[in-house]
Amino acid sequence: MRNNLNCRLKIIGIAALSLALYAAPAIARERDLLELYTLAKTRDPAVARADARLEAGRADKDIAWAAVIPRVSANASVRQLWTNVTDYTPEPITGRYTGYSYGIGTGIPIFNMPAYYQIAAAGTGITSAETGVQAARQDLIVRLLDGYVRYLKAQADEKLYRDEMGRVGKVLGQSEAFLKAGTGDVIAVYEARARLDSAAADLVKTGGQLRLAQQNLASLTGVAVDAVRDMTVTAAGPEPAEMEWWLETMRQRSPALLQAREDLLQSEELRKGAGAGHYPTLSGNAGYTVDKGSTFLPKVVTEQWYAGVQLNVPIYSGGDTSARTRRARAGEAERRAMLDDAREQGIRRLKEAYLNLQYNVSLLEAYRRKQESAELQLKAVQKGRDIGTRTAIDLLNSEQTYAISRRDLTAAMYDNLQRRLELKAAAGILAEDDLRELSGMPVKDNK
Repeated sequence: MRNNLNCRLKIIGIAALSLALYAAPAIARERDLLELYTLAKTRDPAVARADARLEAGRADKDIAWAAVIPRVSANASVRQLWTNVTDYTPEPITGRYTGYSYGIGTGIPIFNMPAYYQIAAAGTGITSAETGVQAARQDLIVRLLDGYVRYLKAQADEKLYRDEMGRVGKVLGQSEAFLKAGTGDVIAVYEARARLDSAAADLVKTGGQLRLAQQNLASLTGVAVDAVRDMTVTAAGPEPAEMEWWLETMRQRSPALLQAREDLLQSEELRKGAGAGHYPTLSGNAGYTVDKGSTFLPKVVTEQWYAGVQLNVPIYSGGDTSARTRRARAGEAERRAMLDDAREQGIRRLKEAYLNLQYNVSLLEAYRRKQESAELQLKAVQKGRDIGTRTAIDLLNSEQTYAISRRDLTAAMYDNLQRRLELKAAAGILAEDDLRELSGMPVKDNK
C-alpha cells in the first residue's frame, strides 16, 4: 500500500513539475502567426532553393540575350620575328625585326534561330521559377500553420488535464474526509485516486506533445517559441460552395500546375532550338586594325578599316545536332508527363481538401450538440449532487465529459481554420494576406 502511495506521489510530483515548467512561458512574449512566418521565410530551405532558381533563371535570360547583342572586342600583340627567305632572290634574305598589331572589332548577329529559341526558353524558365517561389511559400504557410495549431491544441489539452487534476484533487480530499468520518465510501476514494493518477500521466504526456510542438516551430523559424498568440476563429465551409469553382481556380492559379506548364513550354522551346542547329546563321562584322612589319617590308605600318558579313551553313556536325534534338524531344515528353501528373495530383489534393473541410463542418455541428448535451448533463448532476442523489464521482465524470466536449469543439475550430487554408493552398490562392488577417493586421492593397 505504501509503495503504491509513493508511486502515486511521484507521478503527481512529475505532473506538478510539468505544470511549473509550462506555467513560466505564460509570461513570455507571445508570437503571432505572421511574425513566425516572416522568420521562417528567411531560413526555409525550400524557399531558398526556389529563390536561387529564380535568380539563376534571370541570369540564363541575360546569357541568352547576349547571343544576339553586338559584341565589341579589342586586341593587341607585339612579336619578335626572324626571317630567312630562300629561292626568292639569288641570295637568301635574312633579317630580324619587331612587329606589332592592334585593333578593335565588333560582331553583329543578324540571323541566329537557336539563339532566339534560347531567349524564349529562358523567359519561360523565369516564369516557372516565379511560380516555384509561390509554391514554396504556400507550402511553408501550410507547414507553419500545422505546427502552430498543434501548439494551440497541446495548450488546450494541458489546460484540460491541469483543471481535471484540480477537480479530482478536491473530490479526493472530500472522499477521504468522508471516509475518515465514517460516512464515505472507500471505492470512491480508490476511484478518485486512480483518476488523479490518470490525469497526472495525461498531463506529463501532454507536456511532451507541447515540447514537440515548440521544437517544430523552433526548427521552422530558428528561434525559441515559448508562447504563441491564440486565434479567434469562426467556423465556415467552402466559400463558394461549388467544387467546380475551386477546381477551375486550381487549373488557372495553382503554382505547381503553372510551373509544370511553363516547364513544358520551356522544353518545347529548347527542342525547337536544338532542331534549329541545322539552320544557317548570318552575322556582320566591322573593325579597325593596325599592323607593323612584314617579311619584305619590316618597317611598314598598315592601317585598315573593314566591314562585311559572314554566312555559316552547317553541313555535317558529327551527329551533334540530331542527338541534341532527340534529347530535347525526350525532355519535352518527360515534361508533358510531369504536367499530366501535376494536374492529376492537383485535382486529387483539392478534392481531398474540399471534402475534409465539408467533413469538418459536419463534425463541428456534432461537437456543438455534444457540448450542449454535456452542459445539460453537468447541470443535472450538480443539482442531483446538491440534493444527495448523485455522488462526487458522478459529478467528476460529468465535469470531465463537459471539459472534453469543450476541448474537442475548440480543436475542431482550429481544424476548420487549417482545412480552409489547406483548400486555398490546393487551389493556389493562399497568400500572406491570409496570415495578416489571422494575426489581426490590415491586409495590404495589391491594386
